Amino acid sequence: MAAYDKDTEYAVEDTGDGFIVTVNYSRYQFIPESSAVATACKSALTTIAWDVADRRRKKIEPVNEQRIRFSMGRNGVTGITSCQASAPVKWK
Repeated sequence: MAAYDKDTEYAVEDTGDGFIVTVNYSRYQFIPESSAVATACKSALTTIAWDVADRRRKKIEPVNEQRIRFSMGRNGVTGITSCQASAPVKWK
Protein backbone atom coordinates (compact mmCIF):
# COMPACT_ATOMS: atom_id res chain seq x y z
CA MET A 1 0.00 0.00 0.00
CA ALA A 2 1.17 3.49 -0.83
CA ALA A 3 0.43 6.58 1.26
CA TYR A 4 -1.94 9.08 -0.33
CA ASP A 5 -2.30 11.50 2.59
CA LYS A 6 -2.05 11.30 6.38
CA ASP A 7 -5.31 9.33 6.67
CA THR A 8 -5.24 7.28 3.46
CA GLU A 9 -3.31 4.38 1.92
CA TYR A 10 -4.12 2.79 -1.42
CA ALA A 11 -3.20 0.00 -3.80
CA VAL A 12 -3.93 -0.50 -7.50
CA GLU A 13 -4.24 -3.88 -9.22
CA ASP A 14 -4.36 -3.85 -13.03
CA THR A 15 -7.01 -5.86 -14.85
CA GLY A 16 -7.53 -6.41 -18.57
CA ASP A 17 -10.06 -3.61 -18.95
CA GLY A 18 -9.03 -1.25 -16.14
CA PHE A 19 -7.89 -1.67 -12.55
CA ILE A 20 -9.10 -2.35 -9.03
CA VAL A 21 -8.41 0.34 -6.47
CA THR A 22 -8.31 -0.48 -2.75
CA VAL A 23 -8.26 2.21 -0.08
CA ASN A 24 -7.58 2.04 3.66
CA TYR A 25 -8.82 5.20 5.37
CA SER A 26 -8.64 5.86 9.11
CA ARG A 27 -8.78 8.83 11.43
CA TYR A 28 -9.25 9.71 15.08
CA GLN A 29 -12.76 10.66 16.15
CA PHE A 30 -13.60 11.70 19.71
CA ILE A 31 -17.28 11.17 18.95
CA PRO A 32 -17.74 8.23 16.56
CA GLU A 33 -19.36 9.24 13.27
CA SER A 34 -18.97 6.22 11.02
CA SER A 35 -21.09 7.79 8.27
CA ALA A 36 -18.60 10.67 7.95
CA VAL A 37 -15.71 8.20 7.66
CA ALA A 38 -17.65 6.10 5.12
CA THR A 39 -18.30 9.19 2.98
CA ALA A 40 -14.65 10.30 3.19
CA CYS A 41 -13.50 6.76 2.35
CA LYS A 42 -15.68 6.55 -0.78
CA SER A 43 -14.57 10.03 -1.81
CA ALA A 44 -10.91 9.09 -1.40
CA LEU A 45 -11.43 5.95 -3.51
CA THR A 46 -13.01 7.96 -6.33
CA THR A 47 -10.35 10.67 -6.19
CA ILE A 48 -7.53 8.13 -6.26
CA ALA A 49 -9.13 6.33 -9.23
CA TRP A 50 -9.18 9.59 -11.22
CA ASP A 51 -5.61 10.43 -10.15
CA VAL A 52 -4.35 7.02 -11.31
CA ALA A 53 -6.10 7.46 -14.66
CA ASP A 54 -4.65 10.97 -15.08
CA ARG A 55 -1.11 9.71 -14.35
CA ARG A 56 -1.57 7.01 -16.98
CA ARG A 57 -3.06 9.53 -19.42
CA LYS A 58 -6.22 7.49 -19.87
CA LYS A 59 -9.90 8.14 -19.32
CA ILE A 60 -12.09 6.07 -17.02
CA GLU A 61 -15.80 5.48 -16.68
CA PRO A 62 -17.38 7.00 -13.57
CA VAL A 63 -16.95 4.75 -10.54
CA ASN A 64 -20.21 2.91 -9.93
CA GLU A 65 -21.04 3.54 -6.27
CA GLN A 66 -23.01 0.29 -6.07
CA ARG A 67 -19.82 -1.66 -6.95
CA ILE A 68 -17.82 -0.17 -4.06
CA ARG A 69 -17.33 -2.80 -1.37
CA PHE A 70 -16.35 -1.47 2.00
CA SER A 71 -16.09 -2.42 5.62
CA MET A 72 -15.93 -0.25 8.71
CA GLY A 73 -14.27 -0.67 12.08
CA ARG A 74 -13.59 1.27 15.26
CA ASN A 75 -10.99 0.86 17.97
CA GLY A 76 -12.68 2.12 21.14
CA VAL A 77 -9.38 2.36 23.02
CA THR A 78 -7.55 4.59 20.51
CA GLY A 79 -10.63 6.32 19.04
CA ILE A 80 -9.62 5.42 15.49
CA THR A 81 -12.44 4.79 13.02
CA SER A 82 -11.33 2.99 9.88
CA CYS A 83 -12.70 1.93 6.53
CA GLN A 84 -11.45 -0.32 3.78
CA ALA A 85 -13.00 0.14 0.33
CA SER A 86 -12.41 -1.51 -3.01
CA ALA A 87 -13.94 -1.01 -6.46
CA PRO A 88 -13.30 -1.96 -10.09
CA VAL A 89 -12.53 0.90 -12.46
CA LYS A 90 -13.04 0.50 -16.23
CA TRP A 91 -11.16 2.30 -18.99
CA LYS A 92 -13.29 4.30 -21.42
